[in-house]
Amino acid sequence: MERRNGEALHQARVALRRLRSAFTLFKTLLIGDEPQRLKEELRWLAGILGEARNLDVLLQKAADGDLHERLRQAREAACDEVIQTLGSARTRALMLDFSEWLYCGDYLLVEAAAPEQISTGDYASMALDKLRKRLKRHGQALAEIDDEHRHEVRKDAKKTRYAAEFFSSLFQDERGIRRYKRFIAAMEELQDELGALNDLATGPDVLARYGLADHPARDVVIAQGDKASLIRKAQVSIDGVLDAKRFWRFREGG
Repeated sequence: MERRNGEALHQARVALRRLRSAFTLFKTLLIGDEPQRLKEELRWLAGILGEARNLDVLLQKAADGDLHERLRQAREAACDEVIQTLGSARTRALMLDFSEWLYCGDYLLVEAAAPEQISTGDYASMALDKLRKRLKRHGQALAEIDDEHRHEVRKDAKKTRYAAEFFSSLFQDERGIRRYKRFIAAMEELQDELGALNDLATGPDVLARYGLADHPARDVVIAQGDKASLIRKAQVSIDGVLDAKRFWRFREGG
């Protein structure tokens, strides 16, 4: 907050996304209405941080002096809102409510109440299979869908990677570790490609919000490669993820 550090802002957003993904991943274990309410509040907070982050992405590419200065001023205003929000009563209440739920929530009673249990490893395998199938279904033809649906594929990829990282400690034998590393490497490549596509799609909207849609140097910050080429690379990356052996299924010879 003191330095308005862009990387700290980025990592805060990543942490919020991971936490929201955990709420979704373990939804069947989270009883009551409080988990969904907390998840929505986390979404709200992430949205506030998101605007400043979007401007950071454009600032890194803005070589033109005038455009850079105008984006910097917009970023300062966005950071003002971030800092005000982080110090607000709503955010303080969110942190207190989340902490209380984490240590005292009804989800802690699920294990004692459930008549049947599956192992953590089996739960992880089912969850990862489900996410992988979703990514495969939504990402099988990136060139035939629009930017909005490609963004959904990007979210599918993030959720799949987060889940893989959540459960990695369950598959720590030699073969599992090797497969996990290859899977995560393929996921990282996919996220890079989808991220480049997302920047290409969202950049014009960010510029338009600040009256910069017609700035002479606009193309420098939003034209970072041929869109068709980026889509082809992203499709190859998805295929690479799907071809990677599932580290969570090696015990079955998968």
